[in-house]
Amino acid sequence: MDDFDFYRLFKTLHVIAVVLLGGGFVLEAISGILAARAETVGEVRAYARLLYVSENFLSIPAAIAIAVFGYLTADRLGIELSTTWLSIGQALFYIIVILALAFLRPAANKLHRLAQAAPEGPVTPEIMAQLKQPLPSIIGPLASIAFAFIIYLMVAKPAW
Repeated sequence: MDDFDFYRLFKTLHVIAVVLLGGGFVLEAISGILAARAETVGEVRAYARLLYVSENFLSIPAAIAIAVFGYLTADRLGIELSTTWLSIGQALFYIIVILALAFLRPAANKLHRLAQAAPEGPVTPEIMAQLKQPLPSIIGPLASIAFAFIIYLMVAKPAW
């Protein structure tokens, strides 16, 4: 295979990883909203499982693939990593990763543990307290907005 074929392979894998991570963002946003509105532990348990799976089995591999195949794609195109739009995109991406690992993943895992341990019936006070934690409900939407802006930067490649 020549370089062009590798470029297309790397770009395709990069885009697939972006779609997977974006899908995880959407899944988590919807599940988080629905979990907060749930009236029974069984409902919360189902949404918490979705959050848990997304944070632990979807987001991490997708984020790693985005970085690996993004750098390989940039290398094949000969784009300097210090290019303004790429630097901003990288900074935002790693900020999202840090926030997800520091706040979103632990919150999802705690909710999952609480929901698994809770008896059937109405939502327990412990689960309700976890659902009302303000940081995940602030960081999640901000991460989604930053992710959308990164996609804009990667597609538009503005000449700033």
